[in-house]
Parts: sequence; structure tokens; C-alpha cells
Amino acid sequence: MQNQVTKLIWRRHRRTFVLAGLLSLLVGVANDLITLHTLNQMPGHTELVKASINHWQVYEGGSFPAYSFWLFIVAWALGLVLMNQDLKDNFNQFLFSSGFSRQRVYWTKLWQGLAATFVIVVLTLAVQYGIFWVSLPARVGFHLAWPGLITSWGYGLAGSLGMFAMCWFAALIVGQTGALVVTLIGFTLSLSGVAAIFERLNSKGGLGWDLNGAQLAWLSAGSWVVAALILFIWGAYLYQHLSLEHNGEYLLFPELRVPVYIVFVVYVTGVNGFNGTDGYSTVISFLVAAAFGYFWLWRPSIMAKWHRWRSQREG
Repeated sequence: MQNQVTKLIWRRHRRTFVLAGLLSLLVGVANDLITLHTLNQMPGHTELVKASINHWQVYEGGSFPAYSFWLFIVAWALGLVLMNQDLKDNFNQFLFSSGFSRQRVYWTKLWQGLAATFVIVVLTLAVQYGIFWVSLPARVGFHLAWPGLITSWGYGLAGSLGMFAMCWFAALIVGQTGALVVTLIGFTLSLSGVAAIFERLNSKGGLGWDLNGAQLAWLSAGSWVVAALILFIWGAYLYQHLSLEHNGEYLLFPELRVPVYIVFVVYVTGVNGFNGTDGYSTVISFLVAAAFGYFWLWRPSIMAKWHRWRSQREG
């Protein structure tokens, strides 16, 4: 049974894995070629990799991507597509009706998605590093060091894992593709605001930690890993109770409507209020979040009433 589930899910998603891998390699090669073209225009000797690569911190050295930002987007997209695609194409229904254990399906799909993401990351980095190694002009130095590489890879993999888990879980509970994408994009962009709040609290001593840049990076990586584990385990529980009757609804689990609404309002109000200039902006953020969240989560009934009212008025 396990082999059958593995083969079915692999056949289902292998094209997605290959496409994601090819796109990742294409973007990685394109970025390298742009960097090489820029370096060829620069006179004299230069070092592609800065001296900070020797430190145990996430490398941020300009033209050389120790861990490409594009790899976060790949993990983000794979987490979304793998779960959402099976819902929209009724592949979940096929697996459930075939007698396979839901837990076995869930964990098999998850480890295949994570394995594919890891392979794509490794191949993309290997190709990017290899292009620099063989194509750099002799006057351009290319010095690497394990401290910066290991730290950057660890931080990058943890962030990719978190992005994958966030989209994986969201695609499990949201049944409308358009709304799912909009929700994820908005939440992902808002994370920069959360990071800004945390950095401000740390710099002002509000947390009492006084962490340096390297410590903040490791704390962020650890937070991503913990969040991913929570979402994966919670997702396994919800997947066991996934009802196909709610396909097409915004939330596939109606019992989550109130908790999601409360979290949304508190989150949006907190982020905007903390980054705002006064209490007035906090009140406005709360009112907008409360109204938008209400219409968003309860949209089917409200929109149905509005359509009936408009039909009666036109008739």
C-alpha cells in the first residue's frame, strides 16, 4: 500500500517538481550571467565574495548569492501548488475513495514535496556556484569559506522550510485558489513588518536580549523550523478530517472561521498599530481589518443576499 501511494503521488506531481526545478535553474543561471556581464565591465582586480564570508553569519555580499532569494519563492510556490492542485482536481477524492489511509497520503505527499524542494535547492546552488567557478575572469577572486556558507545555507533552508509549510497549511484550509493566493501574498509581504517590529524591540532593549545580527539570524531560522513543525502536525490532524463537501468555500473547515477572523484582526491591527505613528492609525487599522475580515470570511452569504436584492430590484 505504501509503495502504491508513493508511486501515485510521484506520478501526479513529478511534472510540477521538474518544472519548478527547471525554472529555478533558469533563474539562477540568468542571475549569474547578469553578474558575470557586470564584472566583465569592471576594470582591475576585484573580489566577488567579501571577507564577511569568513564569519559565522548570513552572508550578504552584494553580487554573490550564498543562498538565492529565488529559492524561497520556489519553496513558497511548491507548498501552495502541491496541496491546492490535489484539491481542485479531485485527486484527494480519488485517493480517499481508493482506500488509502489519509495520514499515509498526507505524510507521503509532504516528504515528497520537501525532498523535491531540497533537491531543487541543492541543484540550483551547485549550478550557480559552478558557473562562477569556471566562468569568472582571472582578475576576479572567488574565495569561499565554510562559516558564511554553512550559516547562509542553514538560514536559507530554514526559511524555505517555513515558506513551504506556511503555503502548504494555507492551501489545506483555504478552498478558493484566487483567495488563497491573495491571502498568502498579503501575509508574506506583512512578514517584513513583523521583522521590523522585532528588530526595533531588540535594538531598543525592549526584549532584554540585545542580540547581534548573527544571533538574530539563528533565532529567525529556529522560529521558522518550529513554526513549520507545528503547521505540519496541525495539518496532519486537519487532513484527517478534511470534508470534500466544502470544496469551493473560502475555508474548508467552517469551525476555523471565528479563530481565523480573530487572528486576522489582531494580527493586522498589531502590525499596523506598532508601525504607526499614533493611536488614531491603530483604531483605523482595527476598523478596516474587522470590516474586511468580516466580509472576506462571510462573503458567500453576504454576496448571495446582495445578488438576490439586485435581481429583485432589476426584475
